[in-house]
This record gives sequence, structure tokens and C-alpha cells, in this order.
Amino acid sequence: MEPTVEPFVLRLTLDDGRPVALRPVVPEDRERLAQGFAELSEESRRLRFLGSVSTLSDAALRYLTEVDHVDHVAWGALDLTDPDAPGFGVGRWIRLQSEPDVAEFSVTVLDTAQGLGVGKLLLAVLAVAAEPLGVRTLRGLVGRENDRMTTWLRRLGATTRSDGQDLVMDVPVPVDAAHSRSAATFTQTCGAIRNARGGETGKGK
Repeated sequence: MEPTVEPFVLRLTLDDGRPVALRPVVPEDRERLAQGFAELSEESRRLRFLGSVSTLSDAALRYLTEVDHVDHVAWGALDLTDPDAPGFGVGRWIRLQSEPDVAEFSVTVLDTAQGLGVGKLLLAVLAVAAEPLGVRTLRGLVGRENDRMTTWLRRLGATTRSDGQDLVMDVPVPVDAAHSRSAATFTQTCGAIRNARGGETGKGK
């Protein structure tokens, strides 16, 4: 299948009021992705990759940027105040061939941008992208020690099961706003993104 990239950028707002752009990842993002990875702390790499990863190979960079946006969806969060910077982070999901309505997701946020709501925006845009493509569950493999992520995903209604030293967490698509205050806020963010996808600009928190 030929890659199909959405032709517009979603302009949103971080929790501190800073402007952020969300857009689909394209092959030309290889250098940006490599630079962002190099800026991750060892702890962030360990939590993201659940192990020791010191560099991304050319093959890995191709895999992470040459996506079809149907079975492999990836979005980046860019700093509108510094367009040449690698950005704030990347979120992606990959559909499971054995379970076409389930996709494994990951969210990576640079250390300097953590705590600003970048992860919330990235997961929200992944969830919004999943709905029309028939994905009903976003599945994350999360380290048990990643308390911030596991607590947040549970507040979104994720079910959890053990996978050795890690946890498999299934987030429903869409999230039920009645599940918790965090879920209600998340669904509002998803709504802002849906509205933004109806045009070329949007604003949300």
C-alpha cells in the first residue's frame, strides 16, 4: 500500500500555553527522529524500549518513518517556537495482524518536554486516528516501574494483565468519559483534535 499522509498540521496548545504542532510522520523525518532519540536520557530510553537501546540503525529509522498511516500510524509533536528543533515527541501505533482491531502503541516524549501534556496530545491523536480505521483497542507494553504511565492509563479505563516484568495495558477506543476525571479530560482533548482534523487548524489543551 502506498503511504497516505494527511496534508495538514494540527496546531494545539501545551499545558503551559506553548504552541505545538501535531502532524503525521513522513520519511523526511529520519534526521529529526535520530536527533530526538539522541537527546533522550538513558532512563527515558529504558522506559520507552524496555531495555538498553543506545542508537537507532538506518533500518530502524526507515521503519519508524516510512509508515502507511493505515496499519502503522505515527504522529510527531513539534515546537512551533523552534521549528528546527527535533520536536517534543512521537506517538505511534501498529495494527496487530492477528487482531486487526487491536494496535500496539507507544508514546515517546523528550525529557525537556515531559510534564507539559505532550503525551496526552499524542495518545489522543492516535486514538482519534484509530477510530475510522477500525482499531478499537490501543495496547501498550509498559514497565511496572513506570508509575506515571500505568496510573494514567488506568484512569483512562485501561485493563491490565501481566507479561513477565512488564504490564500489557489495553486502552479502549474511544475512552469512556465517565470512567474518571482524567478520562473526561482526555475525551475533551480527543474532541478538540477531531474538530481540528475537520480543517487545517485547531486549538486544544
